Amino acid sequence: MNILKGNIVSIKQSESLMLVFMDVKGYLFNSLLLKNGDENRLEVGMDVHLIFKETDVTLATTDSIVSERNSFVSKITHIENGKLLANIRLDFLGHEINALITKGALHGLKCKIGDEFRWVVKASEVTLQIL
Repeated sequence: MNILKGNIVSIKQSESLMLVFMDVKGYLFNSLLLKNGDENRLEVGMDVHLIFKETDVTLATTDSIVSERNSFVSKITHIENGKLLANIRLDFLGHEINALITKGALHGLKCKIGDEFRWVVKASEVTLQIL
């Protein structure tokens, strides 16, 4: 599981949905959530953990243009090959981000330790934990 510490800077609501914007060391992340109840009230200024699975992280070349706002460039620090999948570790501001991709994608992208790649996670896959 990937976990980053952030601070809520803005919340937009529409009917039963919330789009929550968080600052993680100067980088803006967002999370699309169902509107929360009073027991877990999210507010601007709150510190939260951003939590997302390795299987929800996509890799792309650094010059790729994507529609997703949670899109950042980081350096590959480790590649662990399995029979079908490869676990790619990236350094994002000193935090380890893991991406689980197929071996075919690993070879197609020509991933190597030390290379920079764009990693992407959909806003609907980011869960928040109030700190």
